[in-house]
Amino acid sequence: MIRKVVLIILVSFFLINMCQGLILAQGQEEATAQSQVQDEQQKEERLEQAIKYQNAKNVHFFADQGYTILFLILFLFLGLSAFLRHQVEKITRKRFWVIFLYSLIFILLAFIIGLPSSYYGFHLEQKFQLSNQNFGQWFGEQLKAILVLFIIGLIIIEGIYFALKKAPKTWWIYVSVVFVFFTVVLVNLAPILILPLFNVYTPLPQGEVRDRLISLSEKAGVEVEDIFQMDMSKQTKKVNAALTGIGNTKRIILGDNIINEFTPEEIEFVIAHEMGHNVLQHIWKVIALSSFISAIGFLIIHLSMGRIIHRFRKSLKIENMADIASLPLFLLIFSIFSLVTLPVIPTYSRHIERQADKFAMDMTRNPDVAVVAFEKLAYKNLSDPNPHPVIEFLLYDHPPISKRIKFAETYK
Repeated sequence: MIRKVVLIILVSFFLINMCQGLILAQGQEEATAQSQVQDEQQKEERLEQAIKYQNAKNVHFFADQGYTILFLILFLFLGLSAFLRHQVEKITRKRFWVIFLYSLIFILLAFIIGLPSSYYGFHLEQKFQLSNQNFGQWFGEQLKAILVLFIIGLIIIEGIYFALKKAPKTWWIYVSVVFVFFTVVLVNLAPILILPLFNVYTPLPQGEVRDRLISLSEKAGVEVEDIFQMDMSKQTKKVNAALTGIGNTKRIILGDNIINEFTPEEIEFVIAHEMGHNVLQHIWKVIALSSFISAIGFLIIHLSMGRIIHRFRKSLKIENMADIASLPLFLLIFSIFSLVTLPVIPTYSRHIERQADKFAMDMTRNPDVAVVAFEKLAYKNLSDPNPHPVIEFLLYDHPPISKRIKFAETYK
């Protein structure tokens, strides 16, 4: 600056150039300041949207639970379940096919009855500009989902009612044990049989991201079948990544949104978090906990369903627990039990998510990158950084973003 002042005094030409330089510099400073103000305004607006979005989702969740319970109660006590079973028995008297046809029709009816609630969930994604789907695309995926539900649901229902018939006093033990194996099989097969029904998975091309994730997996001691990217952007603007499957189907999956929006360092941190779940055996621990809770649920159904059938025999028109017409009652008891035990899984999940965050921090040793990654996740996915403690307790399977950021900032 002193040199320029001297030149200004000596030569008027330098005066003109310096003035032009000052004007340009001033314009850049104002643009930067204005950009910062705009960024802050956008963050504030995004935060308001996130709070509104999450509040709407929370209300929808509880309304959907009440909607489901009401449907099951009406279907039972209006005699519709017994009526459906009676109509199916006009077609066939073979138990396997009675259960099969009843379950098929019941699942279809539940799908139709639940469409308004499902559509409202789609409407929320549209309203808050998170969805990239039109109605036809969304409905097409709903049809795929109901097809998957048909296949899995029919296997489960046939198995449960076979156990109810053959071992009326101990059925819940057999079902609880089979539930564990069935869950493990689903977790193993989902990446190759179920997930590809909804997205296209292609190997991640060679490049910095792939190199980082391969090095990370070697460092963490996690063997993966491959690293894939999926066309998540065809459905949503949200970002996500995962380490899915177990055994020979274990694979890293990156949504194309996160590849486009996050830096390689940020993606590395996100996947380090996912690898933490694997290294710390969180998948098996969650399966064990959910299996234990389900076993308690099956026991409660065993102890209560027979009594309810006996108490309301005239209105329900259900013969016994092994009668397929008792299916809505089975689901009703389990739904209420799930609401009562609602906080258990999220509470444990928040605990293991904190462990996975710490694992990722230990692996990457870059808290600044972690903070930015958390901020981007919240921004892109419209996450409420500070939910009400009750909502956090009941529904949040991850710590709120504000707590995860605080942990990263204080990490040493």
